[in-house]
Amino acid sequence: MKKTVYFVMLSFVLLLSACSGNGGGTLTGTSTDDSKSSAKDGKKNVVVSVLSNNRFLETAVRLFEEKHKDIHIEIKEYKASGGTDGGMAREALSTADIEKYVQSVTTQTISGKGADLILMNNLPQDKFVDKKLLANLNDLIEGDSSFDQNALYANILKASQEGDGLYVMPLSFSLETIQGNTRLLEKENISVDKNKPWSWNDFKEVAKKLNQQASSEGYYNLAMSPLLYDFIEENYMELVGQNKPNFDSDLFRDMMKEIKSIYDEGLLSEGFTSDSSKAVFQMVGIFNPRAALTMPSDFEYFQKPSVSGKKEGIPFKPIDSFGINSKSDVQLEAWEFIKFLLSVEMQSSPDLFGLPMNKVATDMKLNEALQLIENDASDLPIPKDMLPNSETIENRITEVKKLISEAGARRSGDMKVLTIAMEEFESFISGQKSAEEVSKLIQNRVTTYLNE
Repeated sequence: MKKTVYFVMLSFVLLLSACSGNGGGTLTGTSTDDSKSSAKDGKKNVVVSVLSNNRFLETAVRLFEEKHKDIHIEIKEYKASGGTDGGMAREALSTADIEKYVQSVTTQTISGKGADLILMNNLPQDKFVDKKLLANLNDLIEGDSSFDQNALYANILKASQEGDGLYVMPLSFSLETIQGNTRLLEKENISVDKNKPWSWNDFKEVAKKLNQQASSEGYYNLAMSPLLYDFIEENYMELVGQNKPNFDSDLFRDMMKEIKSIYDEGLLSEGFTSDSSKAVFQMVGIFNPRAALTMPSDFEYFQKPSVSGKKEGIPFKPIDSFGINSKSDVQLEAWEFIKFLLSVEMQSSPDLFGLPMNKVATDMKLNEALQLIENDASDLPIPKDMLPNSETIENRITEVKKLISEAGARRSGDMKVLTIAMEEFESFISGQKSAEEVSKLIQNRVTTYLNE
């Protein structure tokens, strides 16, 4: 596989990382100083580490400081923002940007110089928890009678825990479903139960039938490396759990072989040459309410194939998540800011990327999307003649809420570990190295990284 193709595919993997990207403007108190919090003009100072700013956070800082005159929020940005287009714009982030953020924040936090509040996107959460660098948010929740935990999705909170502790609070999330073209499935006389889990072996059987028909394809532009990324995230605890890598194993070698066999058998096409109009399935999850409701009328949401094919809850990915430094002197003030970020006021903001953690805010956004569609708004992402009718939209609202309620399998992983695996996987795809050689290389590199 050519390096250029690999980096194009890696950009797909970095999509959620870019969600913390630019939304324009300069944040209140933006700082490049490594110092921890301190009193400033008689106010408690809360330092917040982020990779790059966004308009959602900028607005939150301004509104929070208006409501809390005794607290100052100081944003410590590691990558200067670029343009000033709308709040939904997301600035592209390179692997170098992310690696710099990960290295800098990890080193500072371990040394006791880290920020009070840390954007945990891409950071090695397992390592932070293992080294007791993050406060257990459950302790703050239990000691705060003003915090209504029932306002948030309890199943997402539960799945976000590490053991019995909650160390990172997601502000928003995406559901890892796929879109299926029901018209093409019916045309090819193929039945797939959208409500049941299925494995990649099950998918292979469906793809074989589609190949026989020759008029349809299995997936649109699903390349090997992102598929490996997906496999690793699904089995992250077995492969990297408790900082004990297990890549030199039959579990991982079988993953690599299965992925390669799907392409070798012609069931998926490597590269970016597929015809989307022929694709029965597309690897597009639910990132925001408007997109969920405006999916073309011929499409429905299906469960994403997994390695095991067993029911474990709808997979989801946290988008922007924050953790509080366990050594911070202003943990209560940092917690107040997190609570504000989770309020209906902020969660209903159009600048929040993803599905809100706040249930009322999600309902509001779904209803807003419904009103936009019914009023024939011109800024919708697809042509009006492809929009679903009112009955279908109402059914989709019910379905999205149901899928959220069934979410229970968190998909996340250390970006560095995932990048190492994808880099070495190339030599297996090209036939330069065997599965055994590649698995040992990944094992050695990941072990070295985790021991740093």
